[in-house]
Amino acid sequence: MAASAALTLAACAQPVKPIQAWAPATAAQASIGSVTVTSRAGNIPDENLQALKSALELKTSQCATGPTRYEMQVRVDNFKLANSGMVMLLGDNHEVAGEVKLVNPADNSVASEYYVQEITSGGGLIGLAKLSGGARAISTDFATSVCEKVFFKK
Repeated sequence: MAASAALTLAACAQPVKPIQAWAPATAAQASIGSVTVTSRAGNIPDENLQALKSALELKTSQCATGPTRYEMQVRVDNFKLANSGMVMLLGDNHEVAGEVKLVNPADNSVASEYYVQEITSGGGLIGLAKLSGGARAISTDFATSVCEKVFFKK
């Protein structure tokens, strides 16, 4: 019973793992000139990648407002949406995971690089309600993690 309750209410963002971190002072000076989202896995629908791109463009326009423009290159390794039947029976989750690179367009050098994994889980009726936003909701959660952990903004 306790496991069921925990599964029903569970939602977690896995840590953003720095591959090549930048200093908070550098992040404070950054803004995003363009966002490119590609898939390493061949089975991710284009509309899911577009939802992620749109969420990143919107969120970073709010959290990355410095004078130095970077290109954001996102390579998605996993984009999984929960199965509503599984949510009701056992619980399931949405997940987006991928590499986020910030590239200086002047010389194509990588300024910073992170691995971001966002997971939202749920079960039962509450889980169905929580996971009802689909690709748009998990993409927004991913973009929020990027703002919080890469650009140090809440």
